Order: sequence, then C-alpha cells, then structure tokens
Amino acid sequence: MKKILSLLLKCITIIAACYGTYLSILGKNGFMSNWNALLFFTIQSNLWIACWFIVEGIVMFKKDKYDSRLVNILKLMFTVAISLTGIVFVVVLAPTLPNPYTTNNVLTHVVVPLCAVLDLFVCADRMNLRKTDFLFSVIPPIYYVIFSAIGYINHWHFVGELNYPYFFLNWGSPAGAIGFTKDSPWMGPVWWILLLACAVVCMGLVYTMIVNLIKKLSGQKKKRG
Repeated sequence: MKKILSLLLKCITIIAACYGTYLSILGKNGFMSNWNALLFFTIQSNLWIACWFIVEGIVMFKKDKYDSRLVNILKLMFTVAISLTGIVFVVVLAPTLPNPYTTNNVLTHVVVPLCAVLDLFVCADRMNLRKTDFLFSVIPPIYYVIFSAIGYINHWHFVGELNYPYFFLNWGSPAGAIGFTKDSPWMGPVWWILLLACAVVCMGLVYTMIVNLIKKLSGQKKKRG
C-alpha cells in the first residue's frame, strides 16, 4: 500500500513539476517567465526532484527497500531543496508579487513541495539516515548562491534586465552586501543567505529526525507483530 501511495505521489510530483516548468517557460512577462525561468532555483529544484523521482521509481521496482545511503541522502537533499522553494515563495516572495498564485506558481511552489515531503515520510520506514546526514541539505542552496553570483557578475538577465534572480540575492541593493534598510530588501544578501542556510539546516534536521522516528516506530510495530 505504501509503495502504491509513494508511486502516486511521485507521479503527481513529476507531472506538476514538468507542467509547471512548461507553463513558466511559455510565460512572456513577469516573475520567472520564458526560458530565463531555467535560471531560477524554483525551476531547477523542480527539475531535480522530478528527475530524482524517476530514478527512485525505477529503484523501487528493483529493490524491496532503499539500502543505499547515497539514495537516502539524495532523497533528503532534494526534498529539503524543494521545501525551501515552497517556503521562500509563500513567506518571502508571494507578498511582494501582484499576482503570485498563478497556475505555474502553484504547481512549482506548492503542489510539488507538498507531494515531495509527503513522499519522504511515506518512504521513511524503508530509509536509513544517519543523524548527521541533514548537513548534506545545504549543498543545493550553496550551489545556487554560487550560480546566481556568477550570473550577477556576468550580467545574466534573470528578470528583464535584472542580473539577479531574487531581491534577496541582489548584491547591489540599497542595503549592500551586509547592511540593513527600512524597506525591501531590508538587509544585505549575506544576512539573507545566512538566514536561509539556518532554515535549510533546521528543515534537514527535522526531516531526518521524523524519518528516523517513523522507521523506529515501524520496526517496533513489526517486532510486536
């Protein structure tokens, strides 16, 4: 039953991620539109989780459980990355956008993250995570900070003529790199990066603890059975 539920969640995630990405690329104006959408963490994290779920779905048919630590770490890492996408959009970005909850935004920022997190917990009793594995969760955000910084330096066009993807990664903002302002972006990119890094570490830790707790309770249930 859990395997069927997991496959269903994976299918929904893959379809939502691919269709949401397609709609974003079709967009002509506004935030995260046309082919420039591929430069955003949102779309990249959606494609990561979609591709990973395809691989994971194949693994599920070939093995009775996830006995590879690498598989477990990658699942956790991509789940935290897509969770960050959802949280940042709902909490930080949506309040600043005139029409945030379009179809592509709902699919890529809400549906995909929710399904991915649910799938993590559905698969928890077959996973094997060490207590420190949550630290790998910082890899995708660190990669993107470097990626966006390269784009900033080389004047890539993320949104129109803007050479940064999100307002909190604008190194030329009124706040500067480490300053503060009364209005948006309120503080420099360094502080935003540290804040998001803390959020990622906390999410990774909480997810790891929940996965291990579910696995432990499942093991106890099997012993009693």
